Amino acid sequence: MTESMSLSNPLVVPDPYPLYSTLAEREPVHRCEGLNAWAVMRYDDCADVLKDARFKAERMEEVLGSKFPGRHLPPDSIYHRFTKNIMMYADPPLHTALRRSTQQAFTRAAHDHYSRVIKRVAYELVASMPDSGEIDAVAELASRLPVQAAVHAFGVPEEDLEFVMPVVDVLMTYWSGPQDQPVELDLLLDRLENLHVYSLELLQGKRGKVVPETVIARLAAAQAENGDSTPEQTLHQLVLLIMALFAPTTPGSLSSGILSFATNPGQIRRFLEDEACAGNAANEVVRYNASNQFTWRVATTDVELNGKKIEKGQNVALFLGSANRDPRVFERPNEFDLDRKNSGKHLSFGTGLHSCLGRQIANLELTWFFTALLTRFPGIEPAGTPTWNPNLEFRSLRSLPLRLG
Repeated sequence: MTESMSLSNPLVVPDPYPLYSTLAEREPVHRCEGLNAWAVMRYDDCADVLKDARFKAERMEEVLGSKFPGRHLPPDSIYHRFTKNIMMYADPPLHTALRRSTQQAFTRAAHDHYSRVIKRVAYELVASMPDSGEIDAVAELASRLPVQAAVHAFGVPEEDLEFVMPVVDVLMTYWSGPQDQPVELDLLLDRLENLHVYSLELLQGKRGKVVPETVIARLAAAQAENGDSTPEQTLHQLVLLIMALFAPTTPGSLSSGILSFATNPGQIRRFLEDEACAGNAANEVVRYNASNQFTWRVATTDVELNGKKIEKGQNVALFLGSANRDPRVFERPNEFDLDRKNSGKHLSFGTGLHSCLGRQIANLELTWFFTALLTRFPGIEPAGTPTWNPNLEFRSLRSLPLRLG
């Protein structure tokens, strides 16, 4: 097996960084057949592509062809209606209009409210843990905080969780990294349609009660004055939001962050002793162990990148997890260090036009969670061997035995 082909092997998921380092030196831009894409490994190359208009974000038709060769969907398919009308996969001017249409949910006042809510949720969750003993930190902590934040800060009705979470679990298999698709396309389309029906009923007040001042409540209230997008486009943004809430990204960052602290007790002391270190924790956690290990773009013309010719229409996979440990940018990149001065340069939330709209809320979740956890349990340590899910694209722990103390 060649170096590049081994990116397609789920066995690299527990620790992909040695492979990344080797590829970044030998083949910083190379074809990865397991992804049917050009893999880009270095920080500067990834950052350049993210900001280069020659690489478009509107890429899901090409991704569909890579994941389900030979399947063609009509333009009115829910897949195309959705993926061509959401911020993540749109380019200007559509991207600009869609992003502007959501601004009322992400104002400074809104973030101040979300911060208070997430702080309360985090402290209540940590307070529910026993004073000592062993737990599975994924099941008991990392998986529970995003769900509670989704209810109390974002506004997903708690009574609807039993419907929403399994639907999103199925949909997220589409972003399963370099491996065979585990779910048939027709089932994915069915679940995507179901989530749209649910989201429309939620906006219309036909589902569970949405808590006031939450993200969803603010989006719904702003629709009467929204001249930037159609009602259908607003619905698509809500579906995207719900998928993001229950995706493995936040649990992945929380659980890998717990592991990072538990195996680096000196950094727990730095977190508790130094306000600057505590403020830098969210950035260093996602730099050191990004949950979203790579993202996609498509070349709109022939482009040369680091000596390789990328042809028009070809997929590009930007390995953010590799970029975040590039020694050309981050000194001692394989060390978890809250004193790092440039942790905030990580690419986990993107950069440029498509910088993640939910970045600040994700940072709030990480910051308040680790403040609550490490204040009460400064002596956490591993209690066994962690196990990882086989998905490299959204890398996350399946279980993390943790000793509280």
